[in-house]
Amino acid sequence: MSYSSGGTIQATDYNNLGWGGTQGTYTSSPNNIAYVMGLGYGNYGYGQDLSLINTVSSTATVTAAQWAGLFFLVNRALGHQGGSQIAAGNLNATSGQTITYFSNVATAVTTINTNHLSAGSQGTTITGSNFTASWTNAATTSALVFGVTRTVTFASGDAARYFFNAGGQINLVMSGTNNDGSNRSGDVVTLLGYVGTAQGLKATTFGGRTGSGGTGGTINTSNGYYNLPNANGSQVNLIQNIYSTASTYNGDYIYVNAYNSTTNASGHGDNGVTINLIIGVYLAAKSLSFNESVNVTVTHRVDIIPPESTYLTNSWGTPTIA
Repeated sequence: MSYSSGGTIQATDYNNLGWGGTQGTYTSSPNNIAYVMGLGYGNYGYGQDLSLINTVSSTATVTAAQWAGLFFLVNRALGHQGGSQIAAGNLNATSGQTITYFSNVATAVTTINTNHLSAGSQGTTITGSNFTASWTNAATTSALVFGVTRTVTFASGDAARYFFNAGGQINLVMSGTNNDGSNRSGDVVTLLGYVGTAQGLKATTFGGRTGSGGTGGTINTSNGYYNLPNANGSQVNLIQNIYSTASTYNGDYIYVNAYNSTTNASGHGDNGVTINLIIGVYLAAKSLSFNESVNVTVTHRVDIIPPESTYLTNSWGTPTIA
């Protein structure tokens, strides 16, 4: 790059910092601002407007307005990721003024690419509506299984990418009500409380549970949006088998699973438009001494925590919950 201390920025330097070369052609190399702030691909891309960094022809001069546009997007990205922004007083974006070399410009663009999944803050939680599901079963010695699925659907594969790439997350909140006073119904309510909230489904990670208690309960922290399979038969565990601690019901457990719809719906490396979240409860077979009935209302909702909108504009929309 000819952009160096004591020199003036060339069109090629500017185009590489802005677009990695050619405008509209998203590339990961060299590091550039468009690949992170614009459409990008896969887990790169926030879906932001890039009209401020139109490329410059090889024989043209980089204008003050173009330089200011690049700085604006660089600082927006740094601010979103929780980094230190470049001081406005160092901009030198005045018409007719020579653009001064700043070593931290190229460094900032590299940092922005490295930290593309980092977010310094998030938006305000959108609390979902409560859903209820009734689970009733007469006293039996047989094993019982309960499951309920909630779906989170984005407007497009790109909208899903932008949401997760920019730091959005999904939480699944659950609780139960014992309607018949039986010990078995009480155990189901306790199992639901062990999870409380399955929180923090993000781009490539899962945060765990807010509840406590039980035994087992592996938290698969690496199962984020981009790691989910796209078929019900291959759903993955977010929270795997938290077992009851009651000696009478020590074979009972709860789990939370997830899977996605068809991948790459947008053609830009998304991992599906619809995310399916599953609450599952298994009650083990018991002898006649412990064959209480089950009558439980399972209350559950999906909360959405969108990306912040101080440095980014909403390119992801609001997903629907069903």
